[in-house]
Formats: sequence, C-alpha cells, structure tokens
Amino acid sequence: MVTRISVIMSVFNEEDYLRESIESILNQKFRDFEFIIINDGSNHKAQEILEEYKKKDSRIQIINNKENIGLTKSLNKAIKIAQGKYIARQDADDISLPERLGKQIEFLKNHPKVKILGTFGFAINSNGKILRKETRPVSFEEIKKLLIKRNPFIHSSMMIEKEILDRVGVYNEDFKTSQDYELWFRILKVAKGENLPLFLMKKRFSHGMISLTRENTQLKYNLFLRKRAIKKGDYPKFCFIYSLRPYLTLKCPAFLKKIIRKYFSKSKNIFKEIYQ
Repeated sequence: MVTRISVIMSVFNEEDYLRESIESILNQKFRDFEFIIINDGSNHKAQEILEEYKKKDSRIQIINNKENIGLTKSLNKAIKIAQGKYIARQDADDISLPERLGKQIEFLKNHPKVKILGTFGFAINSNGKILRKETRPVSFEEIKKLLIKRNPFIHSSMMIEKEILDRVGVYNEDFKTSQDYELWFRILKVAKGENLPLFLMKKRFSHGMISLTRENTQLKYNLFLRKRAIKKGDYPKFCFIYSLRPYLTLKCPAFLKKIIRKYFSKSKNIFKEIYQ
C-alpha cells in the first residue's frame, strides 16, 4: 500500500526547536504518513536528536548529507525518494497543529482539481509566543491575482500532490531562497491552488529569517520571478508596477532600512518581540 502522505523536512542545526517540530508531526491525528528528514550537515546535538526519534518511530527516515547543500537541494532529495501521493512541508523550527494533515488531505480528496494547498497559521517568536495571525487569500482566483505581488502561501503549511511535481518539476536549485515562490509560478500556470482558512500551523520568526542580507537576496529573486512572468505573458505589462516597491527597497541604504523596519514597518511589533 502506497503511503498517502510524505512529510519532508530539512534540518540544519535547529536543535533548539527540533524536538517540538518533530513531535508536532508525530502527534498528528492523521497517521498514514512517512516522515523524511534530511540532515543537511547538522551539528552533533541535532544529529543525536534525529537518531533518537528514528528509533522511536518507524515512519521516520533520516537521510544524512555529507556536507551542507542547502534547503532547495535537500528538499528535492526528499521528494525524489518520497512514496506518498502527497508531499507535506515542515520546517525544522515550525509546528504543525494536530489536525493539519487530516484537514488538508480531506480537502484535497474532495477537490481533485486543487493540486497545492496551504493553510493559515500563527506567527510565533523564539519562545513560542504567538505574535499574530497569518492569513492568506483562500480561493484560486485571489491567489492567482496576488502571486504577481507577493507569495500567497506559507511554505511550511503546504501540501502538494506529487503528480504535479512530476509534471512541472521540483524546486529550482538555482534559487537558494524563494524556491517555493518560483515553484508556485510554475504550478499555478497549469493547476489550481488554494488555502484552507484554518489556523493549522505555527511559523517561527527568528533573527536569521529577517537579516538584511537574506532580505536583499530574496528581493532579487522575487523581482526576477515577477519580471519573468510578465515577459512570458502570464500577467499584463502594467503589473511591472508591483516590482517598484521591492526594487526601491533593494536600492535603499542599509541604515535607512533598519530605521524603516524599526519605526514604520507594519510588522514592527513582531520584530520587537523577536529581539526581546
């Protein structure tokens, strides 16, 4: 019997949150899954945690990379060996609530035209404190409109029918960040995607996630993807206007970005909580 869901995770030294993240998958009410964890060159402590859980639960499969190869390549490595009809993402510092997998697979079973499905979630800080609710557009039409402006999904909440990855390809390994955003452009061109309006996961915000270096890299990728979609004719030319804000952000001096983020960002409360 083919496993219905393959949960895939890449781990690189997230030992502070790793136990809680793994437990959140093992404690799912839906039980028919395999859990593929790529150990992407983690330190000794993280390796010990992974081996401990591998012994506890036969659904866990650990693949050890000889050296760190990055998130994109590690996810593709997991997808290649996945046996499930559906691929579910889980980041090593995030938490899936107990009904997540069951609710998603129930929806996909009842809506066969939907090939990728995300959920709402909670933003949490390093201590697990809920900072705010993270919502996303629900319908395919809303998602398609938003795609050219920003990423319409929470990556760690996603469930993807593996068949669509066989059709359009896996994560583009030229992308060190925004690999999910790039994949959504390809999938949503040929298939439907939606979000469940249920809060089924917790997304952790940390220092590394909001560094200016990472932000600039992500902005460059996002600009490229939006321009590519417009040049291909997937969106009208007036949509170039949605590239203006990330372009100006890239050109903004680092010291000014820090001031804006501290005093004017809509997410300033999150940043305040993160740095406490």
